[in-house]
Amino acid sequence: MAKKGELIDFGEENFPHLAYKLGGEAEPHTKDLGLRIAVFGDSHIAGDFIPRVLRERFMEVDSIGFAYPIFPAFHQNLLTHYQHKGFELINSRKDGANSYPLGGIIARAKQEGAFVKLSLNFSKDNQDFSTRFVFKAPSTLGAFVVKDSSGKSKRLGAKKADKWHISEPMSLRFPIHIESLLPNAMLGGYIISKKNDNYVINLGINGARSDLYQKWEQGLWQAELEELDLDLIILSYGSNDAIATTINTKLYKQNFAKLIRTLRKLQPKASILLLGAPQVRLKQKNGSYVQSKSYESVRQATRELAKDENTLYFDMQDFIDESGGKQKWITQALSKPDVHLSPYGYKLVAESLALHLRELAQKHAKHPSKKPKPTQKPQKLTKEEKEEPDTKEQDSSQEPQSLDSTPKSKELVQDPQEPSQAQPLESKKDSPKAPKDSAPQEPSPASKPQSLDSSPLPMPAESSAPEEIWQDLELKDF
Repeated sequence: MAKKGELIDFGEENFPHLAYKLGGEAEPHTKDLGLRIAVFGDSHIAGDFIPRVLRERFMEVDSIGFAYPIFPAFHQNLLTHYQHKGFELINSRKDGANSYPLGGIIARAKQEGAFVKLSLNFSKDNQDFSTRFVFKAPSTLGAFVVKDSSGKSKRLGAKKADKWHISEPMSLRFPIHIESLLPNAMLGGYIISKKNDNYVINLGINGARSDLYQKWEQGLWQAELEELDLDLIILSYGSNDAIATTINTKLYKQNFAKLIRTLRKLQPKASILLLGAPQVRLKQKNGSYVQSKSYESVRQATRELAKDENTLYFDMQDFIDESGGKQKWITQALSKPDVHLSPYGYKLVAESLALHLRELAQKHAKHPSKKPKPTQKPQKLTKEEKEEPDTKEQDSSQEPQSLDSTPKSKELVQDPQEPSQAQPLESKKDSPKAPKDSAPQEPSPASKPQSLDSSPLPMPAESSAPEEIWQDLELKDF
């Protein structure tokens, strides 16, 4: 089934660079073997099902890249485990704050002593990382104290009150404990990396539209993204844009194009891939489901945008149609009756995408570009580009209801993906709970294709979350 669907290359000039990385090699003029992917999107991404498959198929994941300060309910990254108390979560998708960092999630300390304990689901010998903190404080007094597992203690202090800061890199051993020293001190995320690392960042938010980035603070989120060194950026938007009865496709494309062009400037080596949304179906009063009136307009506009901006394009609905159609997918528990797929459905989509990316990379390997693009440094945005968006946010005076059905919760002591135990989490290759085939054994897993058609949905080797939590997400995640 994974061979169904189509990955279209509308002239992505950076793909030769990505092809080397997908083949487990560095470009001739570099020594960087790391593969780094970021996936922006909505609820199709937030559950970590698609990012997880990309990790399994393309790399021996050994780093995080970027992580939210804490996860909203029913969001997850299977490589991270949070425990926290005393924080209020503020979400750019539905809350009113006007100064958000990359991804649009803020954790605000409700009192002194609020804490986050962050563990990584890696082996014991892979717990040392360079870490930067995105934070804001109401005064220039110390905002947070960070303690790591080696006994190190670092204080985070703001140079200016009520301004976002990105800390200097800190060499820390995980798990780490972050404690607020002031009420109303805020965390905006963590940049967690190492040299030549491999990661897939999950930047999904339930209910997100393609213009959500306009709520993120101009200059801040770009500065955060500049700290990463990405090879592939996947954008999965459109489902929530298509809920409205009518849509201004010109404005949709204009806002979306600005995001793509900004990403191009910040990450000049990265290929960009637009992931077309599956069919948007809305529930009627009689209980039936009907396709949204704006869905086809959004779908066509997204494809046109991919062509206009010379990106890669993969249409999830095309893949579903070629694999039996929506009704068959519902019958086989691969899809829900609305816009969402089940975890198994997302797995199939991601398997197909991975297969087609690998095939395109192999094609480029046989017929390499005559003039490969040299390694470039991120272009610094001008002050005007950082501070003044050149497009207006899509009209939200009559904001359509989001597909996000997540219940509101201000106090999230334990995220749904987290194990009940408080100990640091590890990944043990010889653990009987981890399937033998769930982690690559070769040093360069990208160089040898794996069977993608009929593999079951195992627990990922990199996660120590119990299987019942993974299965529960099939009922709760959206």
